[in-house]
Amino acid sequence: MQAMVLRGKNLAIEEVAKPTPGPGQVLARVLACGICGSDLHAAKYMDDMRAASRMSGRTPWDTLDGEQGIVMGHEFVARIEAAGPGAEEWKAGIRVTSIPVQIAPDAPGGMLSIGYTPRTPGAYGEYVVLSAALLLAVPDHVTDLAAATTEPCAVGLHAVRQARMQPGESALVMGAGPIGLMTTIWLKKEGVGHVTVSDYAPARRELARKMGADLVLDPAVDNVLERHAEATGGQPPVVFECVGVRGTLKQAMETVARLGRVIVVGVCMQDDVIYPMVGINKQISLQFVLGYSVAEYAEALAAFADGSVDTAPLVTRTVNLAELPAAFAALADPTDCKVVLVP
Repeated sequence: MQAMVLRGKNLAIEEVAKPTPGPGQVLARVLACGICGSDLHAAKYMDDMRAASRMSGRTPWDTLDGEQGIVMGHEFVARIEAAGPGAEEWKAGIRVTSIPVQIAPDAPGGMLSIGYTPRTPGAYGEYVVLSAALLLAVPDHVTDLAAATTEPCAVGLHAVRQARMQPGESALVMGAGPIGLMTTIWLKKEGVGHVTVSDYAPARRELARKMGADLVLDPAVDNVLERHAEATGGQPPVVFECVGVRGTLKQAMETVARLGRVIVVGVCMQDDVIYPMVGINKQISLQFVLGYSVAEYAEALAAFADGSVDTAPLVTRTVNLAELPAAFAALADPTDCKVVLVP
């Protein structure tokens, strides 16, 4: 089969072996797979990701040979083609999605991340092998493109739940990329009365308006703190940092109200500098969040099914496999929001 392979820092379409499902697994044909910021980071900063893994006590990537080649892709929807022993209840033709891991009893924690080891190739190819115990059937009326956004939608849901928003609180979302917008969707769905979103890109600011943001600002020309205070009567008690570049965490700490909470969702791939005295003076809580729970993933898919969440406007472009490497390069320009592979 054809797939996009990351080898070192090079992305190329190659012919790779079609996977075979083992016990408790299914083989599925990829219908759609979103480009994730984690994949963009891996293509550019894999050495830094391995170093951070070692520093944080997480080891799945520590021994990864960057030249061996991996097939990324973990925001997927796929159609089952064959089932391995013990997974026969999943019939051919069923559309599925899943949290992007495989059950692997011999691995640390009994799981392996899909897309980040040669042993578990991801969905930037024609086929993928999935663990049957983790599958969720995609309802017929949920489109492939919507189903492919389940994973980032769950990330936004998890960030909002970790913030523990209180009645009457407002929020500031820094960054209107896919995760910032998914966070905005869930803040409004959870009943937050006022959500301000800031982003430099006009197209992304327009998407924030469509997703329900009450105030949308351009930090290049707007004083975000003043404009939010004018709209709500004070500084934001909760700030979601969804940018992940050097300096934005410092800005979030300066912007949040005293006794406020900064929810760090964006992944900065460099050393950063903050002023601890700012956090001490304001008694700020910093909450770093990762991924989502299995239940939150299922809840995101259920929200598509019942129509209470619509991520369709966030998918601004689709590409085929041949176009995928160029799409990675183009995402350095924030004109697009969510780009989805349709193999």
